Amino acid sequence: MIRLIEENDPTAFEKLKLLYPHAGKAFIIGITGSPGVGKSTLIDALITEYRELDKKIAVLAIDPSSPFSGGAILGDRLRMQRHATDEKVFIRSMASRGQKGGLSIAAKDAVIVLDAMGYEIIIIETVGAGQADFDIASIVHSVGIVSVPGAGDGIQAIKAGILEIGDIFIVNKSDKPDADVSALHLDMMIEMRNIPRASWTPIVLKTIAQNGTGVKEVAHAFLSHFDFIQKINKGQDIKT
Repeated sequence: MIRLIEENDPTAFEKLKLLYPHAGKAFIIGITGSPGVGKSTLIDALITEYRELDKKIAVLAIDPSSPFSGGAILGDRLRMQRHATDEKVFIRSMASRGQKGGLSIAAKDAVIVLDAMGYEIIIIETVGAGQADFDIASIVHSVGIVSVPGAGDGIQAIKAGILEIGDIFIVNKSDKPDADVSALHLDMMIEMRNIPRASWTPIVLKTIAQNGTGVKEVAHAFLSHFDFIQKINKGQDIKT
């Protein structure tokens, strides 16, 4: 079905209409950040954490397309191969096909397919184009923004753009120098956002995704945010 969507097959739209009533139950997480910060490694570790909670997981990894051939290496999936034999894990790479904003045009419809197929948590990894990579916020419940120590100074951390859409901020590779400084800059940025009292206050967490350090805390932070959203949608009082 996802292949039909990517190929703009005329039958795909009719099939999507049949699937749509069965969607709307999944928790959709977006993971974004600059290239090289360890997004795929973090997602691989998050899959492990959510599988321990017996969740059925799907991952859409959006890879950049070549401006010449239109193809993509689709390499993000290679970093998640240890889950390849798990029947409750589905990992699909999708080429961006030149689409701006870090997503593929077909990604939103692919989410509907996976949701309807009963995947409880769907993780979307964006291309990682940088500060303009914020289209992800329109199709997910929670946005995780991954950074690494030393990737920018304090001014860089508080720039407008992608940092304004984050719900969970992850300083990955936190065994490197200046990890605490990077986390502090992000905390300062959050304080400057003037967040309404009844709204979710973004969380800053440090991880070493390569060995799993801090990933459990990130996994539960996402679940806490989803719980917060559900209570808001039900009109319940929220204590922040």
